[in-house]
Amino acid sequence: MNLRAVILIVSLATVFAKKFCSYNEVLNVHKRGTYDFAVQLLDRVSQDTDAHFVFSPISTWIQLITLARGARGSTQKEILKITRYHRNRCYQRKYRQIINRMYKELKYVTKRSNVIAINHLLDIKQSFVNETLKNKDTKILMLNFKEVEEATDKVNEVVQANMDGIIKDLIDEEDFEYTIFVMADTAYFKSDWLWPFNPAYTSRQTFYSEIGNAIGEVEMMKSVGYYKLTDVPFIQAKVLEIPFKPHMLSMLVFLPKKGSIRDIYYKMKEIRLSTISSLLKRVGPRLITVKIPRIKISTAEKNIPELVYDMGVKRIFYPDLANLTGITNSKIHVSSMSQAVDVEITEMGARAIIAEYLTSKGASDVEFVANRPFAFLIVDWKTEIILFAGIYSNPSIY
Repeated sequence: MNLRAVILIVSLATVFAKKFCSYNEVLNVHKRGTYDFAVQLLDRVSQDTDAHFVFSPISTWIQLITLARGARGSTQKEILKITRYHRNRCYQRKYRQIINRMYKELKYVTKRSNVIAINHLLDIKQSFVNETLKNKDTKILMLNFKEVEEATDKVNEVVQANMDGIIKDLIDEEDFEYTIFVMADTAYFKSDWLWPFNPAYTSRQTFYSEIGNAIGEVEMMKSVGYYKLTDVPFIQAKVLEIPFKPHMLSMLVFLPKKGSIRDIYYKMKEIRLSTISSLLKRVGPRLITVKIPRIKISTAEKNIPELVYDMGVKRIFYPDLANLTGITNSKIHVSSMSQAVDVEITEMGARAIIAEYLTSKGASDVEFVANRPFAFLIVDWKTEIILFAGIYSNPSIY
C-alpha cells in the first residue's frame, strides 16, 4: 500500500515536471518575466538618460542570468527574483533554445555579443564556463588586468569584430581599475520595413516639445498604407504598429495623449505586451498616413549596476556580500556592467515598386504624426521579447 502511494507521487511529479518544462509552458513564463524586467529597467534608463535613448533590456537580462548560474545563496535569490529565471535545469535548457532560436531567426537584422572579461589569475570553474558558452554570442576572455591597455584593446577588438565594426571602443581603461570581473554587452539593429517609406516623400519638418514649443528639425518620413493604430487607455497613449520585413518583428510607436514621455515605461508596468497586441488585432489594419522621423540613436549605458541595484539586485556589487562561488572559490564581485546599442531607422526597405504602390494612394482620413517626443519598442512577437526600446525626444537631422 505504501509502495503504491510512493510510486503514484513520483509519477505525478514526473508528469508535472514534463508539463512545466514543455516548450510552450517555458515560453509563457519567459514572456511574463522578461516583460516585467524590461519595463522596470527601461523606466530607470529613461530617468538616467534624460529621456532620449535606445536600450536592449533583453541583453541586461541575459547578463544577469549568466551571473545567476555562478551565484549561490541569497546572491542568486536576488537575481532570480528580479529576472524570474527558474532554477529548474529543464527550464533553463528550454530557455536557451528559445533565445538561441530567436537570434538565429533574426541574424540578418540584429546582432548581439556578450563579452565577459575575467582576471587570468582567478581559478574559474569549468562548469561555469561550459554552461555560459551554451548561450550564442557569449565569449569569456581570461586577461591580465594589470596590463590595462592590452586588456582594454582585447575586449574592444572582440566587440568590434562581433558587431561588424559598427560599435567600437566600448570599454575604457578605467573600467579595469580595481576590478577582476567585467561584463560588456553590445547589440545593434538594422532592418527593412515590410512596407517601406518612399524617400521622395521625406521632408524637413519641425519637431516640438511636449508643451508645443519648436525645439528643432527632423527628416520626417511619410507613408500612406494599411497600419494598425489603437488607443491604450492604461498608458494614455496612441500606439502604432509598423511591421518589419521579418514578419515576426514590429516597431511599436507610443505617442502620449496626456502626461510626460518620461512616465511611459512606468505606466507600462500595469499592462502586458499581449494586451497591446490584442488591442491592435481588434482594430485591424486601416488606411493611415504615418509620419515619423528618421532615427539614429546610439547609447552607451555604463550605469547599469546602479539601475539594477534599484530593482533589487544588490549583493553582487559588494565584496563582502557577493556569493559567486559557482564561478570561482576566490572572493569576487561584479564591479562593472555596460551596454552599447546602435539603432538606425530610415526609409530603406523592400522593392521600390511596393513603396510607390503604398505611397500613391494620396491622403487618408487618419494621421499618426510623431513630431513630438515618443517612445518605441522593437518586439519579436513570437517570443514577446522586447529586443530594443527607447525614447526619441532630442531632434536631429539625419
